[in-house]
Amino acid sequence: MQKRFDMRRTLTEFFVLLVIWMVLMYGMSLLTTTAKLTPAVLRSMHIHQGVFGFLNFLLFYTATRWPLPQFLQHRRWPVLIGGLLLLMAAGICVKYFIAGTFFAEDILLQGKRNVVRIYSTFPRYAERTAWTNAFVLIAAAAYVLFFSWLQEDKRRQQLLQQKQEADFAFLKMQLNTHFLMNSLNSIYSLALVRSAEVVNATRTLTDILEYMVAQPAVTSYRSKLADEIRYLEDFIAMQRLRTGCADCVQLVVSGEVGDHEIAPLLLVPFVENAFKHGIANQPAKPVRITLHCGPELLEFSVHNAKAVQRKDKTGGIGLHNVRKRLDLIYEGGYALAVQETEQDYYCNLQIRW
Repeated sequence: MQKRFDMRRTLTEFFVLLVIWMVLMYGMSLLTTTAKLTPAVLRSMHIHQGVFGFLNFLLFYTATRWPLPQFLQHRRWPVLIGGLLLLMAAGICVKYFIAGTFFAEDILLQGKRNVVRIYSTFPRYAERTAWTNAFVLIAAAAYVLFFSWLQEDKRRQQLLQQKQEADFAFLKMQLNTHFLMNSLNSIYSLALVRSAEVVNATRTLTDILEYMVAQPAVTSYRSKLADEIRYLEDFIAMQRLRTGCADCVQLVVSGEVGDHEIAPLLLVPFVENAFKHGIANQPAKPVRITLHCGPELLEFSVHNAKAVQRKDKTGGIGLHNVRKRLDLIYEGGYALAVQETEQDYYCNLQIRW
């Protein structure tokens, strides 16, 4: 089945190129001729552009199948030069044979000396035809190199996309692991004090994990902004349960969410960072989170007061990975500003739709 498909594709390519080649041959001849299209002129056109144009096409197509592709694969100059010289010699011989057998008067006749017709000798014909064959082979080389460049560029794009998706999957895994560890610590804290809210926290964590698992590790994938906001609200709700302070986190959503989409799991690391390194249990110093959905961009900001002693002396990987994800997904389409003082930490992210 595959061989049949390859044969069909090869034949299709052959006939498409043949049609284009013959159209160019006849078109150039019609555009450059100044003589009237008499039967003699048409005959000459059919011989030179039709018959010998087809022979030039065979030379062109043979060169595109061999030896040029083999050279691009193995980079052997002697094989390439020998193959091209062999094709040029074969082309000259075939053309001379057809000209001498069927079109001697039209191709080889050089005139008359007295009553004797003078025809081109093979060396003279070969010298004259070699330039045409060389031009055809140059055109074949340009054709092969152009499409080879296109295929190589496509392959590079595919490899780049695969690398980006692999990087994205790795970063997503790191973010998910980091988040899961913090969430389990929160539930563990509730369980230690035998809080009845541990049931709600467990249910909320289940919803969060289901949402996280459902997001594919593909850089082009986008989730609904409304779903991402609900995911963010669930995360904040669980943090409120852990701290026991409902007023310690303020979330303000404004603008028209509509049908806008965003790369999934992109916003929560900023909030997680605020809880991890900031103060999250003092109503006088709440974590302020704002999300504004405008017609041209999304603006998301997180502000928190810094703790005197960092909760995690080893630091976090969240924001570092978020920057990598932003570079992978929204390269040139986002702005991330971070301001830090001894008392405050502020992040502002803008993403163009």
